[in-house]
Amino acid sequence: MMTPFPHQVTGASFLAQAVTTAMLGDEPRVGKTGAAILAADQLGIDTILTITTASGRSVWEKAYADWSPGRSAAVYLGGKVPATKVLIIGWSMLQRPAALAPLMARTWGLIIADESHYAKRFTSKRTQSLLGRLVSGGKSLDQLRALCVRGERLWCLTGTPLPHSPFDIYPALRALAPEKLLANPRKGWPDVTKEDDFMHRYCIVRMKQISQWNSIPVVVGGRNERELHDRIGSWMLRRTQAEVGIREPIYEVMPLLVSDKLRKELEKDVDTRTILAAADRGDTDSLEMHLGPLRRLTGMIKTPAIVEAASEELDNGLDRLVIAFWHRDVGKALFDGLHDYGVTGIDGSTPPARRQANLERFAGGYEKVFLAQIEAAGEAIDLSASAMLWFAETTFVPRQMRQMSMRITNLNQKRQCFVKVCTLRHSIDEAVQGRLLMLWTAIRGVLSVHNDQ
Repeated sequence: MMTPFPHQVTGASFLAQAVTTAMLGDEPRVGKTGAAILAADQLGIDTILTITTASGRSVWEKAYADWSPGRSAAVYLGGKVPATKVLIIGWSMLQRPAALAPLMARTWGLIIADESHYAKRFTSKRTQSLLGRLVSGGKSLDQLRALCVRGERLWCLTGTPLPHSPFDIYPALRALAPEKLLANPRKGWPDVTKEDDFMHRYCIVRMKQISQWNSIPVVVGGRNERELHDRIGSWMLRRTQAEVGIREPIYEVMPLLVSDKLRKELEKDVDTRTILAAADRGDTDSLEMHLGPLRRLTGMIKTPAIVEAASEELDNGLDRLVIAFWHRDVGKALFDGLHDYGVTGIDGSTPPARRQANLERFAGGYEKVFLAQIEAAGEAIDLSASAMLWFAETTFVPRQMRQMSMRITNLNQKRQCFVKVCTLRHSIDEAVQGRLLMLWTAIRGVLSVHNDQ
């Protein structure tokens, strides 16, 4: 049985005291999983359905065994439903009606939506399957086929309640706390029950031309953040890592030298001025358009230098190292180059049953290097056996970068953590990453009342 930290006890009490729904929005690594299981035990809830990421499925299975040893939890991947009262599924299952049907046929004492920001748009199938479908732009909500009505309680857990903008919180509020969207004449708050009303009240919106005949609204920023913060109020509890005693990593750029010939060949068609201006604005769409095709090639060019630097660090006493990457061929090149040091990791092809085993091998010291594909390993896993993380490649989405960097931090981490972004020296890659580093290390939550970028 795990021993909870004091803030996990208060987190559990917060969830247990909620009438039917609540959001625990603590920052990553603060301990939301343990708090939720503690709360379920406090209430004596018998049947639980947990929805989480692909990486999170094995993490939750182990967490139930650690935090509530009397429970029997199983991962459901489709087909015959395991004969257990605690089931764990991936978000992708919400897009598979046949697999979802037997879960809809049951009544659950509790549904836990882990990484609940995955349901941030009513246009997505997984949001509709969990929360329902908007009718008349949000004037009403059709939940006849929504999983949420099959649970007596529903708790949202997420370290990034607003991954991109204030608009991301609308589906959760509309479906689970609609009273938060009603007008309050005393405070001067309008009714924002309808989706467009919410968007235009709390977001800066620009129209984006997608064809000669059509344009769509695009959220480019937030407004009235304090008002939205106050609307959400006690429905969400959020604590930062600093508030519970977790030290932030120290972030650095790690320049790597490659030949001038390689660097110049890579950048021969790059519009440097436009790219740096986009980086200064945090315009991730423009960066993707201009640099997206070069990302894999840049990663491959950096890999030999990363292998050389990592080998030196490991030879000089570094106990473990996490290296984050994006492209699978970059991951393979890193694996081949560092193989002699013992390498494990997680990418999009890692089977669910292998994920936890690979994490345990790294934690146990059987392998010194953990290769983490950002999209597959950026959430719900613990890599705090290492105090050092290098980004061989980055993304242009600050939330993903910060989520990945938090994997090496937690309450039991006694060492100062370091996160290094590997860049090509004297290149546009170095300039862009330096600018983006300032953006994604500054992300805080509505939360601290500011809009996540």
